[in-house]
Amino acid sequence: MRDIYLIMTNEIRVTFRNPFWIFHGLVQPVIYLLLFGPLLNGVAGTRGFPSANAIQFFAPGLLIMNALFSAGFVGFSLQDKVDCGFLERLRVTPVSRLALALGLIFVSSIELVIQSTVLVLCALLFGLQFDLFGVLLLVVLILLIGVAMASTSFTLALITREGGMLAGVTNTFVLPLLILSGVMLPISFGPPLIQVLARFDPFLYAVNAARALINGSVLDPSVGIAFLVFAALSLVTLAVFIRGMREAVA
Repeated sequence: MRDIYLIMTNEIRVTFRNPFWIFHGLVQPVIYLLLFGPLLNGVAGTRGFPSANAIQFFAPGLLIMNALFSAGFVGFSLQDKVDCGFLERLRVTPVSRLALALGLIFVSSIELVIQSTVLVLCALLFGLQFDLFGVLLLVVLILLIGVAMASTSFTLALITREGGMLAGVTNTFVLPLLILSGVMLPISFGPPLIQVLARFDPFLYAVNAARALINGSVLDPSVGIAFLVFAALSLVTLAVFIRGMREAVA
């Protein structure tokens, strides 16, 4: 626990020296909120659209989108540590390798909560209404997503060891996950093939659960499915990252 605390405080100090990095992940979802959200007002209420209020449909998906992108690209920070020799220097220290991995994950989770809070406050200006208990559960789901995505991104950073390759690999799986998640438009609007492919996208269940939780439908089946899926993914990806970190700082 002491080592985790040391790693976390060090990473938090580094982050606050350049606080832009706390909010850089918000740029894309806020732009979508400001520019794409109003376009959905003309679609809301049409046949097949699941909500009469566009912001109630769009804002929960943006929270999941922010978790996908923000945590999905944190590997670049670890890659910087590899390039500057930070991990090499850690090899001669007694710091716990488990604490090193968990410290990085915890800091990423803190940043994600801050970003999600700012995004919700922005959405309130557009008329978002939410259930408090549902939002608290949604925060837990977002943290699970953050752990899964951050662990995956950190693991890819340790494997690729090169920024261009990491960017290419990350975009290759992040963009399809986003498109098939139904953040922008209901998947039901797509052709049968897209609807079938979307069922294999775990973020489809997260987006559906986020919309249910925002509206207070905590017993919706999508909520249980999303928690089960991302609890499993977070455990598996975190275990892989911890093993990779131990090998990298052996």
